[in-house]
Amino acid sequence: MAKGITEDQVHAAADALVVAGERPTVERIRTHLGTGSPNTVTRLLDTWWQALGARLTAQHSMASIPDVPAEIAALAGQWWAQAWQQAREAVQVDMAVERQQLADARLALERERAACLDEQTRQRQALVQAQQAEATAAARLIDIQRLVEQQAAQLADLAQQREALETRNERLEREFLSVTARLQTQEAAAAAERETLAQQLRAAEDHSHAEVDRARQESKGLRTRLTAVEKERATERESHQQELVALRTRLATAQQDVAAYRARVETLEQQWITLGDLPAILRAQGQTMKIKRPSPAKKATKSSRSRTRSPR
Repeated sequence: MAKGITEDQVHAAADALVVAGERPTVERIRTHLGTGSPNTVTRLLDTWWQALGARLTAQHSMASIPDVPAEIAALAGQWWAQAWQQAREAVQVDMAVERQQLADARLALERERAACLDEQTRQRQALVQAQQAEATAAARLIDIQRLVEQQAAQLADLAQQREALETRNERLEREFLSVTARLQTQEAAAAAERETLAQQLRAAEDHSHAEVDRARQESKGLRTRLTAVEKERATERESHQQELVALRTRLATAQQDVAAYRARVETLEQQWITLGDLPAILRAQGQTMKIKRPSPAKKATKSSRSRTRSPR
């Protein structure tokens, strides 16, 4: 309700409208004054209409002239009574219209307030749902972060195992090369020794004509020694061959293990890259699920509109 509107101002405005030949109404008085709420103007206009009869009577008494003919006085009285009755009926019609307008405005305001209450209830429910969704997303984010940490620890452990296997593979390769070189050296030494014994045997056979028996015995001993040496070398060669096969088998197994661990490490690195982006994605989704509360400016606009339509 506007401040500063007094009864004298409303009565003066009504008098001015009557002087201008217009019937005083709430809207005309508000237009004449430039301010004032409908309720306040209606209430003060009612007091103006209530005092109008007494004012007219007083003016009639003041305007009465002595020695006026009875016919003229009677006619003037009838005219004033008819004017008063018409004014009263017009006021009642205007008041009925104003009351109906106020009732309609009050009903519209009640409907708007009910709609606002329903909207507030929906907003509260949506906010509760959003908070629950945010809590769920936060719990899921914690689980994913824990899983990421576990994957990181597992990845570090596999990296250590891969380094250990690579070290073992390098050691086995060095051992394989060493055994291969040693076997080649032993085979070369055996071949050289066999060639030396063969040469000695041939030399002994060449000199066997003079000393047949001694040469035969010596040749037999050399053959026996050669056979023993060949058997020994064959045994060593077979042992080295078996050791070489075992080393090759161990080397192939180690290489397969290294390949499997490399594939597993690459898979875990891809999972690590994928899991590294999940916290940012979940935070973005959590933010989009939040529902904004009505802003103070929007509430102020609704409050101002309610004050404009509400009865005073």
